[in-house]
Amino acid sequence: MSDTASERRPVGRLLGSSDYRRLLGSQAISGIGDWMATIALMALIFDISGSAIAVGGMLAIRLGPGAIAGPLAAQAARRWDRKKTMLAMDLVRVGVVVAIPLVRNVGWVLVWVFVLESATLIYLPARDAMVPDLVERRDLRLANGLVLGAQYGGLPVGAGLFAAFAALTAGLSVSLPGGRLGPVFFVDALTFLGSFYLVRPIRSAGARVGVADGEVRFRDALSIPLVRSALIPVASVAAGLGTVFSVGIVFVQDTLGAGDTEFALLIILFGAGALIGLGLVQVVASDNPFRDVRIAVLSLGIILSLMGMSPTVSATLLGAVGFGAAAVAAIVSAVSGLQIALPEQQRTLAFTAFHIAVRVALGIGAVVAGGVADLLVRLGSTEPVRMVMGGAGVAVAVGILAVWRRLDIRPGTA
Repeated sequence: MSDTASERRPVGRLLGSSDYRRLLGSQAISGIGDWMATIALMALIFDISGSAIAVGGMLAIRLGPGAIAGPLAAQAARRWDRKKTMLAMDLVRVGVVVAIPLVRNVGWVLVWVFVLESATLIYLPARDAMVPDLVERRDLRLANGLVLGAQYGGLPVGAGLFAAFAALTAGLSVSLPGGRLGPVFFVDALTFLGSFYLVRPIRSAGARVGVADGEVRFRDALSIPLVRSALIPVASVAAGLGTVFSVGIVFVQDTLGAGDTEFALLIILFGAGALIGLGLVQVVASDNPFRDVRIAVLSLGIILSLMGMSPTVSATLLGAVGFGAAAVAAIVSAVSGLQIALPEQQRTLAFTAFHIAVRVALGIGAVVAGGVADLLVRLGSTEPVRMVMGGAGVAVAVGILAVWRRLDIRPGTA
């Protein structure tokens, strides 16, 4: 790298790399389409069932296929390089999201959702392991933040586009392929195609995703002490997210008496908070990413509890901003810490475990939150969703305090 490039500001150095720009652009495009489809799936399942546990079940299938995809990702690590893994999974996802709305049957939709998320779980570790190949080590935290910012920044845009599509296609379900939500999924397919064409020219320095020689086993990732310790707070954050995604629509519509517009706004503000969290990571981050993880997770638990007690829609929307900021700050710090601490041979196995932990915890949080809410309704509780959200926040806060000393880790001690 030239002296001129080295003297640039960090953002300038990152965006001066054409390969990194392509990766960043691919995440921005596919992120918008993916969030559109996520919200469409939530709306579809809730319309059909009217049950929080049904939404949680869909999220569990969408976000928790780790038992199958984890070993597949490990085998891909042995056979494919990072770029080929990403390109293949983009093409798989194009076909799947086109197929989802064509047969209006819940069982069919859930099967394809499982395939979609399995492909995503193979894609993400390859992406995260590629980032250190494209940027300087001193820029890793910012590079990770921008990639996650592109991914989560698509949330408010995707939510807004979903609302626009829903308004434009209202009453046209008979004449549209895949029903009124069909166009959302078709646009999502186009975004994965866009990601494919942006990633294809990247010249990644890493030839293989994981261990170069011998058999690659997913459980090897859990033998790394640093990975085991980092997964605890990451899973806590994901479980909190699963709780909000599962009962959030019920909380907004039934508990607070608002409607679809306010729910969409809740998601948009969560995405805005995520972008704020990325900024905070750059401004107030310490030299130890794992210390920042602890503070962010504790903050998330407190905010989730306060959201459960929120008396108004406005207060809930404000809480969504803080919740998004804390969640993304925790995830970015954890990813950066693992990238700095782990050698290349361990990187993708570690991120396979990372993304499986996120998705499994999201699924468990969603199902448990929805199930407990429905159970409390049957037991006669007048505020079931408030109790679930408040209890989940307390659990996250108590959990991170219980392992606080175990997470006093400095990169380089793996």
